[in-house]
Amino acid sequence: MGKQTARSDKSGIDVVEAAPGQSHEALIRIVGLEKRFSARSGGIVTALSNVNLEIQKHEFISVVGPSGCGKTTLLRILAGLEQASAGEVYSGGERIIKPRADAGVVFQQAVLLPWNTVLANVLLPAQLKHDTSAETVTRAERLLEFMGLKDFAAKYPFELSGGMQQRVSICRALMRDPKILLMDEPFGALDAMTRESMNVELMRVWSEQRMTVFFITHSIPEAVLLGDRVVVMSPRPGRISEIVDIDIARPRNLRTMGTPRFGELCDHIRRLFGAETSMVSAL
Repeated sequence: MGKQTARSDKSGIDVVEAAPGQSHEALIRIVGLEKRFSARSGGIVTALSNVNLEIQKHEFISVVGPSGCGKTTLLRILAGLEQASAGEVYSGGERIIKPRADAGVVFQQAVLLPWNTVLANVLLPAQLKHDTSAETVTRAERLLEFMGLKDFAAKYPFELSGGMQQRVSICRALMRDPKILLMDEPFGALDAMTRESMNVELMRVWSEQRMTVFFITHSIPEAVLLGDRVVVMSPRPGRISEIVDIDIARPRNLRTMGTPRFGELCDHIRRLFGAETSMVSAL
């Protein structure tokens, strides 16, 4: 990683102070990022301010923060769907200035084409490149099998549960063979039991596919369960308050959530939210 200052808080939690990235080995490097919007009522709204972050190859980064702090805006900039107002974002040493072919994006809603079958939805990225080869179709079928959807290839989205639709969405993102998977609260609309099963499924996919994951969530336990590090963002304008190393061994499962260390990490992040809210209220 780049030059980041590690310290321990009073509870012994290791945290990393956010600092400009310096490493040439990082898959993603964000330096001094700012994003401003023109408000409808006039004036300028600053969504992100001085964001600095390095993301390593194969790393799972969880991102938490209050609503409106710029998490989704940051993800869209990483995907090349929006441009920063200031600062720079690099992927493999190259600046991100346009939509990326090497990034898969999964949103809270599956956004499947209702008139397409499950297989056709997964094949969409290839079809946009006019690739309809038998090899590509076979790869899509293997992804569906990998995600437990082999028997649903000919079904339509309305015939699937919410969790199954998100599995299809993840398969579609993986068809791009992404270096990084960008996930914006992908399980936020699911019921608690389905969400837990999807967390386990995502850990399996990440472990076997070995891509980098940038995962936004409002759930602190979910962030801690999944992440190698948890990026904690401040209220708007969004800044990185702290980066918390999750020193819990892998593989993890739902029983991990009942361990003392898991509880300590969640409590620490909750305290960070309380401190940030107090700071904003005092302004």
